[in-house]
Amino acid sequence: MYMQKAAYLARKQKLKEESVVFPRETQCERCHWAAELCRCPWIKPFPTRTHFVLLMHPKEARRERLGTGRLCKAALPASEIITGVDFTLDPRVNALIADPANHCMVLYPGEKSLDISSHDVTPLLRSAEAGKRLTVFLIDGTWQCAKKMMTLSLNVRALPRISFAPAGESIFEIKEQPAAWCLSTLESIHRFLCESDRRGLENLPGRPQDTLLEVFRSMIDFSIQCAQDPTKSRYRGNNGAMGYSDRATRKKRKQTHGRRIVLDG
Repeated sequence: MYMQKAAYLARKQKLKEESVVFPRETQCERCHWAAELCRCPWIKPFPTRTHFVLLMHPKEARRERLGTGRLCKAALPASEIITGVDFTLDPRVNALIADPANHCMVLYPGEKSLDISSHDVTPLLRSAEAGKRLTVFLIDGTWQCAKKMMTLSLNVRALPRISFAPAGESIFEIKEQPAAWCLSTLESIHRFLCESDRRGLENLPGRPQDTLLEVFRSMIDFSIQCAQDPTKSRYRGNNGAMGYSDRATRKKRKQTHGRRIVLDG
């Protein structure tokens, strides 16, 4: 046992001495992609009446390329990102909720959620006429992380919920969603803006919100090209194997029931 450990440590030290240190890629401060792969040419900022507050899980914050929250932040001047898990005592979150000029809601499904696709939005229209700005909090993380964040964040959990009817499945082909109605953060904001514009809560002539999908598709296409390149290693360790399969032929995971991934309320 001792000899095995000694051999292991010797080999580890040798690899460390022989290892090549590559310089860290220069990163775009706006979209957080590597500078040479910057997504900014696709990003076209546009104003919105709604103020979006992305509550980003630390794990999501570390995902520089596949996370869509930062792309939304770059495209929406009326948005901000707050990182954390439990926002109960977060000063910025509490300041936004306490501000009488804000009409705060959380974009999250639930039986009592206001569905802007079909429910009566008159209260929101009247609130806007009274000078209050619709401030929508979004949980930016996996569905399981989002459930935990909603459970711990008592202040966000207490907010009235708002939702929408999905127009279809997510176009995020490289990622398997836990249910057909689950969308990425970017797709959720896009759909929310489309429905808000249709119901009179937004004024978006020319559909500038569609530029969100353009930058999203550019990101997906690039990721698929990388996954199909047999010369690139996979983060799962399957060197040389195809890292992407078409959604139609992909083995489906067992669908997760909504009650398991969404906090009731």
